[in-house]
Amino acid sequence: MSDCSDCFRVGENAHGERATYARFAFSPGELVYTVRGKATPERTRGSIEVGPAQHVEDPYALYLNHSFRPNLRLEKRHMFALQSITVGEELTFNYLETESEIASPFVCHATGRTIDSSACSK
Repeated sequence: MSDCSDCFRVGENAHGERATYARFAFSPGELVYTVRGKATPERTRGSIEVGPAQHVEDPYALYLNHSFRPNLRLEKRHMFALQSITVGEELTFNYLETESEIASPFVCHATGRTIDSSACSK
């Protein structure tokens, strides 16, 4: 299901942030989405790092929020379900597992931890 613009809905989450929600259910390990767009060396607040010095701004992935208990994992450009995802569930991934630097540091709502480049695993 890698080229399906109607797979997602953007709305507001409980924290008042824009968020991406599933319109379909996904099984653990299932490919949920493939990040599309031209990769550039420029990191931005809305980009996703898909490889060394490769950052992509994708309109469907733009509102995937960070979580320490994510339901997606990103491998290069592919997003896979880590667990069963239900219709209407917010889609999240752990930024610290994919980004070598954080362009715009923020505080995680769930933990109160500051998410910045010093916390990145790469």
